[in-house]
Amino acid sequence: TGEVRMKTSQDVALGGFFVAMGIAAGAVAVTYPIGTPSRMGPGFFPLIVSALLTLVGIAAVVRARRVGSPPIEAVTWRPVVLVPVMVVLFGLMIDRLGLPLAVFVLVVGTATASVKFEIDWKAAAGAAAFSAVCALLFAKVLGLPIPLAGSWLPVPG
Repeated sequence: TGEVRMKTSQDVALGGFFVAMGIAAGAVAVTYPIGTPSRMGPGFFPLIVSALLTLVGIAAVVRARRVGSPPIEAVTWRPVVLVPVMVVLFGLMIDRLGLPLAVFVLVVGTATASVKFEIDWKAAAGAAAFSAVCALLFAKVLGLPIPLAGSWLPVPG
């Protein structure tokens, strides 16, 4: 009695993850008013993005099954654990540190998940530049009510 074992491929796992996240995000998005294409509600864009993410996930699974994909041999747990932890920390830090510092911590923290990452002036400069662009884009250009200086930081009076 030969037992057939099928290893999950990288593309199938990633596609399944995309489908799950797309469905979860879509379930949250439909709780907000959707509106119409000419008068979009707050749930319109998240619903479109979640639908696209779900479709990309389905396409990845179908492609992996038709064309083939390398199996998952070993899992490197450091990025699997570190990246979601840093995203949660970002959410907890944004009000306390402000957007620029929270983005800086997020970028440097998630970058440490890579075995190739080295803390040097280039990494700090890149994270600082990205933080500044995010602050400019989200707080100034888009006018989102995101604090630039958090409650933990003294504000000069």
